[in-house]
This record gives sequence, structure tokens and C-alpha cells, in this order.
Amino acid sequence: MSFMNEATPAVTMKKKSLSPLIEYCIENKIDFTLKSKSNDDFDLEFILTNTTKAIALGMCLKELKLELNGISITSVASIKASKKVIPAKETGLTIGYGIVAEGDTEMAFEDALKFDLGTSN
Repeated sequence: MSFMNEATPAVTMKKKSLSPLIEYCIENKIDFTLKSKSNDDFDLEFILTNTTKAIALGMCLKELKLELNGISITSVASIKASKKVIPAKETGLTIGYGIVAEGDTEMAFEDALKFDLGTSN
């Protein structure tokens, strides 16, 4: 499987921080191209041939706290912080033993099972 139709994933890095990522690529046989952007900045482009290598590379980039160029990642913490809690009165539903529509006073499963233990067979 080849990802040739996709844009080539790349990371822009400083010269001093290149070695851990290059060593990782060599160890895991991930093909890469190194292009000089300026004196101190380099673009490291990855040539990924299968999904397993792509996932492993993504985990390595996360561990090294790097992001691919052109991809903005929203952290889970920021999603949780922006989550708005909607009160039950606004949704029209209340949650108890079951979901009850607004205005109903009886719980949905309250009368589901009733046994008459006073009678004998």
C-alpha cells in the first residue's frame, strides 16, 4: 500500500534536534528526505509505505512533541475545557432509571417488574 496520492508528511525542525528522529527512522526502516530550509531549519519528509509505519511514526512524533507541517491538532484538554454542559430543563429530558419526557411524573422502569408475593400457587 502506498500513500503517493497523499501529501508527503513533513516536519520542520532545528538542526540540533534532528538526530533522535533520524535515528528512529533508520531503526524502523522509514524512508525520509532531508531538505535544508535555512541555515538552522530543516524539513524532514517521510515516505510511508504502510499504515503500521505511519502509526508508529505518529506515536514517535507525539513523544518528541513534534507536529507534522500543515496539520493542526486540537488537544483533548482544550476540547474538554470548551464543552458546554446543557441542563436537563433545556433539553426537555431528565435522567433517572430511564429517560422520561418532560411533564411525565412516572419513571420509565418503575413499574416494569411487579410480583405479588402474597399469593400461593
